[in-house]
Amino acid sequence: MLALAATVTVSACGSSKHFANLPRPAAPVNLTVYINDQRVSVSPSSVGAGPVLFIITNQASNAESLDVTSSGGSGSQSLADTGPISPQGTAQLTVNLKSPGDYTVGIAPNSSTEAAAATPTGIQPALIKVGSPRQSSNNEVGQP
Repeated sequence: MLALAATVTVSACGSSKHFANLPRPAAPVNLTVYINDQRVSVSPSSVGAGPVLFIITNQASNAESLDVTSSGGSGSQSLADTGPISPQGTAQLTVNLKSPGDYTVGIAPNSSTEAAAATPTGIQPALIKVGSPRQSSNNEVGQP
């Protein structure tokens, strides 16, 4: 009798809903960003759509903030930016570049006034080409 009660109790623990085995997102890709007094460089300059980790070094003479913007059909839209990065300093920024297209990696305005934001820094931005979405990371070892 006790075995029958245990069997009924254990079978009632399950759920009637099926587990949704959705694919994991693509593994993040590391892109290196180099800032100097003339330009921003990104390597590699093209990547498939998905999460990206920017590893940034500021070799410019002033503190700079990095800004990632999309160049969509309705104008450019800021996706993410860093705080000020000191000269000779480093930072990291994670962005999900979901849609294929062109993205600009440039210097963000350092001031909150419109006049300062409109003043060009003289540092040329970099362009990233984002292609079709990368595959899921389901079959990659060491992924969570």
